Amino acid sequence: MLTGSYRKRLETDLTRWVGEGLLTAESASAIRRSLATEGGFRLPALLGLFGGLLIAASVSAFVAANWEAMPRLLKLAMILAGVVAALGMAARLERRGSAAGADAAATCAVLIFGAGIALIGQMYHLPADWPAGALMVALGGLAVAFLMGSNGALVVTFVALCAWSGGRWQGSNGAIHLPFFLIYLPALWLALNRSNRLVHHLAVLALGLWLAVLPGDWINGRFDYGLLAYGLAVSVSFVALGALVLDRGGPALLTACLPWGLVGLVLMVDIELIRILDARESRGGTASVLNYLAHGAAVGLVAALVAGARDRRFAWPLAAGLVLALLVPLVFWRGLVVGLPGRVVVAGLVVGVTIAHVVAGVSGGVRRLTLAGSSLFGLAILI
Repeated sequence: MLTGSYRKRLETDLTRWVGEGLLTAESASAIRRSLATEGGFRLPALLGLFGGLLIAASVSAFVAANWEAMPRLLKLAMILAGVVAALGMAARLERRGSAAGADAAATCAVLIFGAGIALIGQMYHLPADWPAGALMVALGGLAVAFLMGSNGALVVTFVALCAWSGGRWQGSNGAIHLPFFLIYLPALWLALNRSNRLVHHLAVLALGLWLAVLPGDWINGRFDYGLLAYGLAVSVSFVALGALVLDRGGPALLTACLPWGLVGLVLMVDIELIRILDARESRGGTASVLNYLAHGAAVGLVAALVAGARDRRFAWPLAAGLVLALLVPLVFWRGLVVGLPGRVVVAGLVVGVTIAHVVAGVSGGVRRLTLAGSSLFGLAILI
């Protein structure tokens, strides 16, 4: 939970607590040192990761350029040697105490493994099934992330997992891809124990993408406006969960639900606002079972936020804004938007959502909420 807004709020509280005699200056200094070691921008780690990526890219480019002139056994040996050498380097760097270098080397091994899968498929003229290749990369990345504790390998795992699930979803014309969770749940378990924010965000984003394609092939098929209500409910659920964990403390990974939920919320509400400008686009859409389930989960999480939050000045305005957002699709479903009163109601709800998020952000010191509310208000003015 070491976000920038949290650090600023804690710094203010530490100063106030020391001034009121509730905390000694030595204890406050110890807390500041602890936060400094747990978070912050680490340039060496980032450079090490980029170095691993560049090494993997250069090796892959060299092998691909001379691929046709090499015997098959030599090709297989080079791929295997590259993976083993990178993993051996990762283990050696780990023993020497260079965690960033070990992570970069392990990530390099996973990338070489992925490139090797593609090259082997080309070499033996295997059937073109790129989702299966993505699955193998995800499994390899998951194994390296588990055995060597590599954050970079876990990042590759989530990306490959989304590619595999997306490919299967597209190939089956939008069928639900439940095998996604066979890889996602172990990867999520590993991510919960990591402090890397990129891993946290990718874990949340992967689940969000799976939920986005859950209603079926709405990209190539018939688009229904009920999908907007579903997306809005999912976004509200993410915001409520992230805000609750941010307020009460908990797995840092779950706090990443807040920014992605806010992105979805602003997007869905703005689209709903645009629809009131055209009577042909003001249809309510289909209220499917999935919509009811998503709204039920959203209402439950908002209620949990109201009941469980410690800082009510922050939680209650946010909960009010989320409830107002959930009411927007109901106005469309009632068919009220075809007239001026219904359009006024939708616009009023959007303004209420905007004000509630700004108030919650200012009261709780969460800049993301303030930014989301301000962005929503600015886009509403432009619309």
